[in-house]
Parts: sequence; structure tokens; C-alpha cells
Amino acid sequence: MEKEFETALEELQGIKVTDQKSAEHYNSVFKRMVSASMQICGSTDYDSLVQEKTAAAEKKYGVKVEFSEEATDAYKKLRELVRFEMYREALLNNQEREVCCTESNFAKATAMIRGELDAIVPENQKEVLDSMCYSLYSDFTKYFVCATFDMISDAKIFGMKEFRPLQLNALGKEVRTNVNVIHQQNGKPQKSQTVSNWFRTVMILPGILFRKLYGVSMVEMFEVSQKLADDAAHMYNVFEKSYQSFCAGDEYEILKDFLWELGLNECFTVRPKTTAPADKAGKPVMN
Repeated sequence: MEKEFETALEELQGIKVTDQKSAEHYNSVFKRMVSASMQICGSTDYDSLVQEKTAAAEKKYGVKVEFSEEATDAYKKLRELVRFEMYREALLNNQEREVCCTESNFAKATAMIRGELDAIVPENQKEVLDSMCYSLYSDFTKYFVCATFDMISDAKIFGMKEFRPLQLNALGKEVRTNVNVIHQQNGKPQKSQTVSNWFRTVMILPGILFRKLYGVSMVEMFEVSQKLADDAAHMYNVFEKSYQSFCAGDEYEILKDFLWELGLNECFTVRPKTTAPADKAGKPVMN
């Protein structure tokens, strides 16, 4: 089945759908790939494979891997393991960095969204504006950093052939989840359309990566504006170019590239990690 899966994957990546005949051929090969992946996943103990890779990483770096509560399945654990390895490599190469929020960063981010919030907050409740700005800023920061690092991890996992059937299903499910989240956002008022668009743009990226890796396109399902689709496509091109020469610590370079593309380069500070107490120079928002 592994050979059947890889053969179908290779064929699928080379198909260009231009007419009914090529569309039928694409669908046939896609079904073969999915069928092979389901059989492989049903007969493979991926939990044990991840445990083996985890033990090897712990032996290599001399540090125990601590999985988060969110790592509830083999693929999520594998992602976190890859992120652990990236972090340890950055440490070994003196490339450890952090994402921080300075007073200036927060002021610039607030200026971008305060007008929208001011329009929906009653005059007698204006004191809550700062707290709303910080909440939106914090929520996006956490999602943005995690999503970027997960995207890099996904690209690395694709290089592990034994995990591709698992990734096909896990990443495909995540893309569908992102599609549903965006559709739900589109169906109800948002506190800040600006922040929502930041989220939407980042949420489209796994869909573009999935299409690149497996030749399966669900990007059209997002049904976003052409500008958001174009912005996400451009961000992916920037990512792909950077990833081709990826080395220790470059995950933070990709973060900085993405911030520039989103127009948020002045709203965050990416700097060498410091153990000094947080002060006006900047408070870490995520390590």
C-alpha cells in the first residue's frame, strides 16, 4: 500500500485539470491515494512510531519532550516533536529568539483597530477599549505564531515518507476546519474586520501548503475576497522561497517575513531571547 500511495501522490501532483477528461483522471487518482492512505492508517501504529522518534530526539538532545494538552493524537504530537527539534537546533546554534510586545508595538497595533472598536462601544463604556484591543492582539499573536510554526513543521513532516498517509488525513481535516471557521466568521459581525482579515489570511496558508504537497486543492472553498486570496498566495510564495534554504532559527525569519506581508512588522518585535525581567523594552508574548 505504501508504494500505491506514493505512486498515486506523484501522479496526482503532476495532473493539470483542464477539461472533463483530465478532471475524471484526477478524481480517479485522488480516490486511489485516499484509499491507500486509509488502509495504511488503519494498519499502522503511528503512536508507536511517534514514540520512537520522540525517544530518539530525547537521546540526541538530552532533554525530555513535554507534550502540551492540545497534543491529543499522533499527528499533533509529531508536530510538537518537530517544533521541539527546531527549538533545540536554534539553541545549539545560538539562534534562540522570542516574539515580544513593546509599548510602541502595542500602540501601533491598537491604532490599526481602535477606530473599529470605538464605533461599536457605547460612549459610557470607552474604558473597555484598551482591554478589547489587548484581547484581540493577544489572541491573534498566539494563533499567528502557532500557525506559522505548525506550517513549517508540516513541511518538514512531508519529508518523512512514513508519515505522509497520516498527514494527508490530519492536514486535510485541519484545512476543512479552517474553511468552516472562516464561513462562520463571514456569517456574523466581527469586532474588528481588520483583525478578522489577519486571521483569515493566515488560515488560508495550510490550504495552499496542502495543495502544494498533495495536489489537492480546497483553497476555493474558503470563499474569501480576491485580495485576501492573493495576499495568502503571496505569503505562501515567500514561505516556500525561505523554506528551500531553511536552517536553524529560520522559523523566526519566516515569522518576520509574514509580519511584513501582513503589514504588522511594527506591531511585534522578534529579538534574541533574553532572561532579563520584562520592562518597557518589551514583554515576551510567546516563546
